[in-house]
Amino acid sequence: MIDGFLIRHLVNELNQELKKARLEKIIQMSLLSFGLYFYHQGKRKLLIIDLSPEHFRMHLSKKIPQESMSTQMLSTFKKHLEGAILTQVSQYLSDRVIELELTMNDFIEGPVQKKLIFEAMGRHSNLLLVQDNVIIETVKKMFFESGRQLLPQASFTYFPSDKLPFDHIDYDKMNSPKDLMDHYMGISPLLARYLDEYKIQISDIHIQPTRDMTSGKFYVLDLFDHEKKNYPTISEMLDDEPTLIQTSYQSETFFIDRQLKRLKNKKDQLADDLEKAHEALKTKDIADLIYQTMIPLDEKVVSITDHEGNTIPLDATKSLNQNAQDFYKKYQKAKRSIGFIQEQINQNEAMIQLFHDFQGFLSFATHDSIKELDQELATYGYKKAKQTHQPKKSKQKPNILKIIDGPITYVIGKNNLQNEYITHELAQKEDFWFHVKDAPGAHLTVNTSSLTEDILRKAAMLAAYFSSMRESSSIPVDYTKVKYIKKIPGLPGYKVSYKNQQTIYIDIDQDKINRYLNKV
Repeated sequence: MIDGFLIRHLVNELNQELKKARLEKIIQMSLLSFGLYFYHQGKRKLLIIDLSPEHFRMHLSKKIPQESMSTQMLSTFKKHLEGAILTQVSQYLSDRVIELELTMNDFIEGPVQKKLIFEAMGRHSNLLLVQDNVIIETVKKMFFESGRQLLPQASFTYFPSDKLPFDHIDYDKMNSPKDLMDHYMGISPLLARYLDEYKIQISDIHIQPTRDMTSGKFYVLDLFDHEKKNYPTISEMLDDEPTLIQTSYQSETFFIDRQLKRLKNKKDQLADDLEKAHEALKTKDIADLIYQTMIPLDEKVVSITDHEGNTIPLDATKSLNQNAQDFYKKYQKAKRSIGFIQEQINQNEAMIQLFHDFQGFLSFATHDSIKELDQELATYGYKKAKQTHQPKKSKQKPNILKIIDGPITYVIGKNNLQNEYITHELAQKEDFWFHVKDAPGAHLTVNTSSLTEDILRKAAMLAAYFSSMRESSSIPVDYTKVKYIKKIPGLPGYKVSYKNQQTIYIDIDQDKINRYLNKV
């Protein structure tokens, strides 16, 4: 569990080990992982930065990484940072943000300060190179019409938050772990439960980096009951991953990111086309004005003047009548194109949402579900390297996940094909249906006509876990009966509307999730 409290102590460790060290070399092991070699006091030390959704972290490592990639992004990082001195490692307030402050000596400008900022935010983790509060490069690029921009040359801003740093906690106003997470920045569910029990200030907690050897779960405090292992440093704990499962799926990630970039560029172009079409509608007013001038229509003039005294240029090689008819044609063309462009915008927006869904499914994909996801991506041009051609078979049912708990069965879809099958073919009308609110995730059904508290919370936690929001806290999950789920006309079957829903907010307990999945 990486939260603001763990990062605070990790920052202290990194300052002790790396402050004043020279950054000699940067390598890239995968699309989302980098290695930084520092030289300090006669020793070389390797700092790993990993942005993958389920393995995001920064730590010193004694393992030898595989240098496997050469990208434009790596070239930019090397150009700006290799040879720089690490002057300070810091944390932004108490958030999950680590800043490496580096100084590079420029022959002309002298000492130049730059920051390498690691945002440890689950599937939203990012690595940004910033100078004078302007982004030079960022691993994940995002553009929004308003709010935070993650693009080169954009001004850098932190994640907006109205939470307070956890440096001093007022327990008189806190009635539950949820209150602590809602009011203070960087507090995870695990830490919130500990603080709620002991009512202690952050500065008074003595750390003991520990890993639960049964679940693989880790934290900066020893809060585990099973077989466990203690470590002298946080880096050694993070570096010790005996059962790490690689789920980054680089090929799929690259394809989806590339398609999203193309679709977002198309969105901008369509918006520009729509604006031009609306502007072209004004040509009807010019045509009308020509006929109102009382000038003989067979005359050729350079321009006319509107009622406000503005000069409107005309084609002097054509008569007034010909100019007017040309303007009417432009108007009719613009009028026809608006509906077409708007239809293209709607289709493009649906594709953007689809690829965001694909992106969400990658965050919890398994080897079984990734095969079906690859089939879906193939429809849009994805061809996996060394793909084998299988003989044609009759249509098979999706390989869905079932968790059996006595008479109750929880059925979970882990991609669009599975979601459509579960909701519209497998489930009964009186079953309950769960889905994380307003985000990509699994369709989950429970074969019961009434919900107990235990069933409700278990189903909601599973739906939250198999979603793009699994790294968040207080995750909203909608639930209703299957009979209230409807297909949306004109859209694929996994796109549904629903009514009579209720919403539960749930935190993921990894120990419980592990127990649930053991029943698969």
